[in-house]
Order: sequence, then C-alpha cells, then structure tokens
Amino acid sequence: MSRRKHKIKPAQAGGESSPWRHLPNGISLFRVVLIPVIFWLSLSGHNLSALIVFCVAAVSDLLDGWLAHRFHWQTHFGSVLDPVADRLFILSLIPLLWSYGSISGVYTALVILRFSIQLSVVPVVFWWLKKEVTIAPGLLSKAAMALAFLVLGMGFAEQVAIEYFPETSGADKIFEQSLDALTLLGALLEIWVLVKFVPRYWKIVRGEKDLIE
Repeated sequence: MSRRKHKIKPAQAGGESSPWRHLPNGISLFRVVLIPVIFWLSLSGHNLSALIVFCVAAVSDLLDGWLAHRFHWQTHFGSVLDPVADRLFILSLIPLLWSYGSISGVYTALVILRFSIQLSVVPVVFWWLKKEVTIAPGLLSKAAMALAFLVLGMGFAEQVAIEYFPETSGADKIFEQSLDALTLLGALLEIWVLVKFVPRYWKIVRGEKDLIE
C-alpha cells in the first residue's frame, strides 16, 4: 500500500494568495497556547473545564491539517509547526496525568523519549544540517499519535469521573482498567515506532535517506 508523501516546500500557488492561508498555522499555535490553560484548570480542580479545553485542542489538530490540504494552504513553516505542536502538546501534558496516577510510568517514559528524539529533528536536520526531507507518516506513527491523544483524553475524563461520581459507582475502576489496557498497547506501539525511527533518523543525518516516517 502506498503512502501519501508530503514534501516540505512553500505553499502551493492555489492558496498562497488567500488572506486565510495562515489560519492552519494559527490553529497549531493556538493548540500550544492551550497547554498552560489546561495545566492551570486541572491543577486548580476544574476538571470538567480542563477536559473540555483538551477536546477543543484535540479537534484543532484535525482542523488545521484538513484546512491546509483542502484549500492548499500548506507552508514550509506549517509543515514543521503542526507535528511540533502535537508533540509539545502531548509531551507537556502526559507527565501531569502520570502524576495523578492515571498513566503508567513506562508508557509516559516511552512517549517522552520518542517525542524528545523526534523534536530534535528540527534543530538537527532543519537548522543545523539544512536538509530538505520528505515527510510520510506511516500508519504505525499515526496510530501511536492517535492513541496518545486518546490516553490523554481518557486521563482527563477519569479526573472528571472521580470528581462527579461516587466511589461506589465503580467509574474510577472502569477508567483505570481501560487506561491500563490502552497504555499497554501504547507502550508496544511506542517501542515499535522507536525501533523504526531511530535507525532511519541516523541515516537521514548521514545523508543516506531523505524520508521521515
């Protein structure tokens, strides 16, 4: 099965004249701005509000990509900003939910390790080596990212359930067992992605490859 490859290049001619062409980038930046908002709401005990704002941020991840491709508003900056924003978002929030006991330490450590390595692509490949690369997210990478968002959402939802449902309802147990299963699957996906990404990253640095999956 072939995968769609996205070359990092300037915006296509069809959308570069539109006054709205920077909207997807603005949405990506908005997602980053929401990180401290979610932190503050969660730490202040406003769990439902934290969950709602998280959901808004998650939807924005779908919206910016759809707008960029639908109206040909892709830009070089946006091609880098969107995946960086996603990783910063998850990388910042997952330790918070780990501190609540919602997410396992193993899964948290694997996500932090992978995203830290992937974020290093920006200074190493783009800024230092100044390489032009092709981005082709594989199904595995997309699944791991989607699962990370799902785990975060479930983690914030668990805090809402603990606040609003009595302990006898068993809601906390349902979330606990669900998150245990999801983080186990997530840990396996993270290991798989790392095994594939690290060798390819090294080949990109050495100039043997120009495709980032």
